[in-house]
Amino acid sequence: MNLGLSGRLTRATLNSPLTPLMLLAAIAVGLMAVLSIPREEEPQISVPMVDIMVAAPGLSASDATELAAKPLEAIVRSIDGVEHVYTQVQDDQVMVTARFLVGSDP
Repeated sequence: MNLGLSGRLTRATLNSPLTPLMLLAAIAVGLMAVLSIPREEEPQISVPMVDIMVAAPGLSASDATELAAKPLEAIVRSIDGVEHVYTQVQDDQVMVTARFLVGSDP
């Protein structure tokens, strides 16, 4: 029966006494890697953010969205280094939060 390259490789691996040793070596190398990589429970990274609050007295949430939130979002998105913009709109109030790239200094 012609098994091809993958069939011969599989047969050699299954019948080889070195297979369990290679498995143990791979596990040992993985454990050494996990133990040697520095890690922190709470890494000290700074994610720069800015909140912009706009008072919109007398405007409903839908009006505040059209008249204040959307134009403000467009302006904030055009700033270099802004990664994401979040907006929260309520009656009489708009809040836009801009999250900058980690490590940037807005």
